[in-house]
Amino acid sequence: SHSSCELVAMASAAPDSLEEAFSALTNLADDRLGAKVIFATDEWFAPAEMMLQSAPPKFDPDAFCEQGKVMDGWESRRRRLPGHDWCILELGLAGYIHGIEVDTAYFTGNQVPKVRVLATELSPVHAKDGWLGQVRPSLGQRGSASSPEEIAAADKAAEAAGAWVELVPMSPLRPGYVADGQSVHRFGVPPELASRRLTHVRLNTHPDGGIARFRVWGVVARDFASELASDAVGQIDLLSALNGGRALGCSNKHYGEPRNLLRFERGTNMGEGWETARNPRRPAVIVKNPETGLVDMPGARDWCVLRLCAIASGIGELRIDTQHFKGNFPESVLVEACLAPTATSRALLDDSGKSSDGVEWKELLPRVCLGPDREHVFTVDSQLRDVGRISHLRVSIYPDGGIMRIRAFGKAVEPMPAQ
Repeated sequence: SHSSCELVAMASAAPDSLEEAFSALTNLADDRLGAKVIFATDEWFAPAEMMLQSAPPKFDPDAFCEQGKVMDGWESRRRRLPGHDWCILELGLAGYIHGIEVDTAYFTGNQVPKVRVLATELSPVHAKDGWLGQVRPSLGQRGSASSPEEIAAADKAAEAAGAWVELVPMSPLRPGYVADGQSVHRFGVPPELASRRLTHVRLNTHPDGGIARFRVWGVVARDFASELASDAVGQIDLLSALNGGRALGCSNKHYGEPRNLLRFERGTNMGEGWETARNPRRPAVIVKNPETGLVDMPGARDWCVLRLCAIASGIGELRIDTQHFKGNFPESVLVEACLAPTATSRALLDDSGKSSDGVEWKELLPRVCLGPDREHVFTVDSQLRDVGRISHLRVSIYPDGGIMRIRAFGKAVEPMPAQ
């Protein structure tokens, strides 16, 4: 996977380099992972918690409310008092932060001009309810704001909580013209900070305005001995984002990211899975092999590579869910495994068939047919093969299509190297 040094180098490179790097990370500020806003100075036009939605921002030109224009994000009123607006987020999962993403989509004349991002680690004992003082009951409601006294108390409590490190220095934001592709801003985090475990983020907006989405890209921090190791917790889902599983890359993600495969909850629609475009190499006429019962697909497949949260002794049960994929599920799937915990992303994503950097793929689940809108369960007692210790999986679908979730249950026996 990308090191923090690589991520920082990418910050000054082409924007799509950071986008690619972030795609192999987990959004620790995703509200579906439990991230929440625990303080905000002002939420007049739109509440701060809306920034944490995983769905892309939307815009309805005709939507108005008592406060004014309805916007999909966080928007404070035009500040006329001293200071600037800010909020504090509790991450859904503690982690190592590698990058910050700020999207000003549709905030074209009312976007925040500049942001600064800081973070700290609070112990569960310290971070219990009330550590910021008396937070207003109206938090999260449009048309509300904190009083000067509440802001001063929260600011003092935040400063006293511990050392806040600067992830993003004061940085300008562009207007959110989505059609121009300029609304998304990505920032790499300095390498010396990317190795620090962090739990809370402070977003300073200077001085006021709107932000559509705020994402904190990183690696979930789990304590191996107490939270992952088999002698402590038994079998776990080695791919779950909650445990630190990650999607490293894929051949195609036209309709959905492979990291969606690792979400802990089932999806609400097929936009929440991994879906590829129709494969241009698929056969002009579909022919089924009478011996295997599979469709002949010479050279027509898509694939993704998934990193387990820990080195596993093997996979006891594999679940492949095509929920919601009714007319676009893959014809079949093949799953391979390797033990290469220190291999680079380049080596793991090399589909040339050559072995490099210790990456040697072995067949875990031979190619089998899939059906629409259902969860397929494979066990060691049926189709799964014993390939020994595992650090990564490669999932190949024929010829293309969509999968909602993949779950791999097994015993974690050794921590993965920090990356």
